[in-house]
Amino acid sequence: MSGVDSDISAVSQSGGSFQSKLVDTLTGLSNANKERKGEIDSLRHDHEELKKNHESFVTSAERENDLRKNEIKSLEEKMQKENQARICDIAKLDGKLDTENNARKTEIANLDNRTKSDNEARKSEIANLDNFAKSENTARKDEIANLNNFARSENDGRIKDISDLNARCDQETSDRNAAEGALNTRVDTEIIDRENAVRELQNRMDEANSNRDGELDDLRKKLMRENLYLKNLAGKPLSIYFDAYRTKAYDGGGEENLTFQGTSVNVGGGMDPDTGLFTAPLGGSYLFVFHIATHDNKKALLSIRLNGEEVASVFDQNHKDNHKNSMAGTTIVLGLKAGDEVCVYAYTGTWLADFPMNHYTHWVGLLLKPSQEEEDNFMKAAEDSVDAGEMAF
Repeated sequence: MSGVDSDISAVSQSGGSFQSKLVDTLTGLSNANKERKGEIDSLRHDHEELKKNHESFVTSAERENDLRKNEIKSLEEKMQKENQARICDIAKLDGKLDTENNARKTEIANLDNRTKSDNEARKSEIANLDNFAKSENTARKDEIANLNNFARSENDGRIKDISDLNARCDQETSDRNAAEGALNTRVDTEIIDRENAVRELQNRMDEANSNRDGELDDLRKKLMRENLYLKNLAGKPLSIYFDAYRTKAYDGGGEENLTFQGTSVNVGGGMDPDTGLFTAPLGGSYLFVFHIATHDNKKALLSIRLNGEEVASVFDQNHKDNHKNSMAGTTIVLGLKAGDEVCVYAYTGTWLADFPMNHYTHWVGLLLKPSQEEEDNFMKAAEDSVDAGEMAF
């Protein structure tokens, strides 16, 4: 039995109604004090649980940050290996990727430092709250002990003031209850604030992780589009060109497309020597060269036609006695679309001198540069394939 309980028992044994009432009052105070102590112990237990949960969250956050660092490091290594196989244009992209990855590392490091700083601040606040609760509890114990001493002193010297003492005890009890209620409310508020702060920190970390995942997805899509674009370009011929020639004379016919006996080169397959038509496989800028040798004292009237419309001409006639044959030709650059047709058209009375061993007549075409529309189509096809999920990274 505690000292307070012993004193109460001694007062009870002395008998009398006043002593009985005083015993009841002191017993109520003692029980109330025990209940407050139990509540404070329960609060301390809840505080310890909160502290453990907070430490567990700190450990989980650090582990998640380490996993993000490892993922980013693995992605950097993979990107470096793949970028070594890219051509000069991809080397520029590699530099940009390194810069963006370094920025991501810096952001993650800053977030990690900020998280650690916030956690340290929360630990300090919880420790201060614990010290405050302990200080308040000690003060209440001292006040209750002083009240017990005062009650015993008053009982010995002033029986007549017992009613005032009862009223004062009731007031003190009410004040203690109010103070402890305010303390409990303040502790609950502090705990809720800590929980909200932890929840807000978790949401910020989740949002940062989500943003980082979105940036990585955009980067993957950009790389896939660039890779598919380069593959599309690689799948096309590096150039389109042909050289068609004749091996026999053209003897005065006309009003038709000039045909040829063969081609020395025909990259892209656009030239058909049997019909004399060149069909552009790819849109772009083309250079065309045509030259002939006229027959003995004969004329030559020819034109280069684009989709049936004359765009250039070769004219040679009215030879003088000082020569029987002459060379003539023309050169032109045309902007074509895929599917456009270009030919050499011979007018009536055209004579050309060609022999199996002497190919005077040559019809040459060369792609100088694909059109911007074709390049845009390559890129659009690459973007559509990536958006449709047709290519794996």
